[in-house]
Amino acid sequence: MALPPNLRGILWVGLSGVVFALLNVFTLIPSQHLNPYVMAFLRYLFGAMFLLPLVIRLGPYRSLHTNRIGLHISRGALHTIGIVLWFVALPLTTLAEITALGFTGPIFVTIGAALFLGEDVRLRRWLAVIVGFIGAMIIIRPGFSALHIGVICILVSTPIFSASNLISKALARTDSANTIVIWQNIVIVAFGLPFAIWFWQTPSWTDLAWFVAAGAAGTLGHICQQRGYQLADITLLQPIGFLSLIWNTLLGYFLFFQSPDVWTFVGAAVIFASAMYISHREAVRRAQIKTADTKAGPEA
Repeated sequence: MALPPNLRGILWVGLSGVVFALLNVFTLIPSQHLNPYVMAFLRYLFGAMFLLPLVIRLGPYRSLHTNRIGLHISRGALHTIGIVLWFVALPLTTLAEITALGFTGPIFVTIGAALFLGEDVRLRRWLAVIVGFIGAMIIIRPGFSALHIGVICILVSTPIFSASNLISKALARTDSANTIVIWQNIVIVAFGLPFAIWFWQTPSWTDLAWFVAAGAAGTLGHICQQRGYQLADITLLQPIGFLSLIWNTLLGYFLFFQSPDVWTFVGAAVIFASAMYISHREAVRRAQIKTADTKAGPEA
């Protein structure tokens, strides 16, 4: 008996969270001494190598064909900026803190929708945004702990990744998960190459081994995530994201002796509650629009 699409989507996204947590581990070690531009380039170069068998099996036309190449390039450019900032932050903060601050994504999506898309954001959603920022402040506690560059980079990269995820969700309506991930790797490698050459540091053989593992994990994680997006509504998938805090905290603690304080988990819970409410309101809004369009009929 086949599982319902929503459940399969949840399982795919849940698996992607575990794989992305392993990706954090594989990249944390070389990030201690390699430049972020070199890190970003090598991470996606090795990811592209793992996609080559898929391209060969499907054929270049089937794996690369899209009518929305501009959207793929825009997403890849955004993701390049976000991933460089993320690699700057990776050696400077704990995996748990990076993950917790990443939960602010829906908050930035709401702000962007109001400022740049002219969306009507009501009072309750603005209150949820404020609550989410309070959660972020609980984690970083400005004035009580040092607001270091790692935290700033994560806070800047989060809305960038949110925009990238929204674009990927839009692309999933017409393009396969494989096509989206293949184009993502191509564009990031192309954008990252000039910066990697300029800031080049030759990695050791050990570093290259970590990048092989990271390339495999990153490629698998993105494919799992995209398949989840195609099967289930992104609102339904939001709660699964909270599990990534558990995986990253456990891996950070047992492998790197990182011990996040209790405020990281308190702030993460506040942010997550805010993000869940925002996602719920967005689902309600879309349902209302769909109902209105249905009532309007084909003549509208």
